[in-house]
Amino acid sequence: MTLPLHTASQLESIRAQVRAGRLEWQDTSAPEAHIPVENYTSQRIRDAEIERLFRPLPLICGHSSELAPGQVIAHDDYGVPMLLTRDAEGRFRAFLNVCRHRGMRLIENTGQAQPRASVVCPYHGWTYRLDGSLRHRLHAEAFDDCGAADTSLVALPAEERHGLLWVVPTPGAGIDVAAWLEGLDAEMPFYAVDKLVHFRTVRAEYPANWKLITDAFLEAYHIRVLHKDTIYPFFADGLTAGVRFGPHNQSLVARRAGEAWAKSEAEAPGDMPGLCELTTPSQVIFPNTITIFHPDYLSLVTLYPVEAGALRWTHRMLIPADKSTPDWSPHWEKTFRLIEEGVFQKEDIACAIGIQRGFASGANRWLTAGRAEQGLGWFHADVARALSSVPSF
Repeated sequence: MTLPLHTASQLESIRAQVRAGRLEWQDTSAPEAHIPVENYTSQRIRDAEIERLFRPLPLICGHSSELAPGQVIAHDDYGVPMLLTRDAEGRFRAFLNVCRHRGMRLIENTGQAQPRASVVCPYHGWTYRLDGSLRHRLHAEAFDDCGAADTSLVALPAEERHGLLWVVPTPGAGIDVAAWLEGLDAEMPFYAVDKLVHFRTVRAEYPANWKLITDAFLEAYHIRVLHKDTIYPFFADGLTAGVRFGPHNQSLVARRAGEAWAKSEAEAPGDMPGLCELTTPSQVIFPNTITIFHPDYLSLVTLYPVEAGALRWTHRMLIPADKSTPDWSPHWEKTFRLIEEGVFQKEDIACAIGIQRGFASGANRWLTAGRAEQGLGWFHADVARALSSVPSF
């Protein structure tokens, strides 16, 4: 294998920065960004984000390994009652989790997929195939004949790509994940997300705006201070390389081993283990997904604005399939706790909560992002553009 085009360029940028003795941001003339505090506190803006970001855009609803053939799962993370299915032939679909008879919720959200040959409404027993079509209704002679459009489940645009389950939570919308990802689509196969399997998911709600979490993963400026006793010992200080694909962002954050590699004459690695030994790759997939490729597993984080000052956090741990056996479980349990509880909850999320509390004081009208934090300015500009017009695919 070889590194994909942009990932290879990013790695060479890290080497060039080390040899020049200057970080990427030190040679940019880009101005600092000023982000209005209103972006994080306004319910009006939050409502516009739901309408313009979380309804018309492709959103990641899970990993392929979470849904086996002949299974269904309820998904409520995005404020829309969704039903995800995979039929016996392996096709993934999504529907509104609503019976067409009297509007009853069809299955409850247990957090896990459930084996079902069909979906039965618990109210009157209307039964649906996994393709959404009506299979049976009790005392059918009590109803007038009507077409499939009136009795089938309401379908949502859905696509499976790169090992991820994508849904647009609006009936009748279009979906084209490759077009949506732009150049990132060509990078993704190297990262082999489709070869991983699901190990654990944590869902929680926190009193902070969702964009504060995204902000944290768009800059490495905070690592030296916020994470000084957890992950900073493994990383070079502020040594990063980023690339943008439309509204999406991919970055490599150099580890200490990567800084040493950059000073040597060693060739670039050609596989994911080699890349993750030198750097931590991450992606912000607009609008609400963050990938963090740790040395031996992937954190897949999705966010949702419950309110202007409250977010829903969903963190999936995806691991190599060949290390998903019971003897590996203690390792993954320990590793998951270290990142989820030690780094994410106690540091990144705690910081977001602290910032949100600070907004109420009125001390700041805007937040300042310096040249080492350019990703924040890009992200908030992309959000603003999306709020001014509804994208279509």
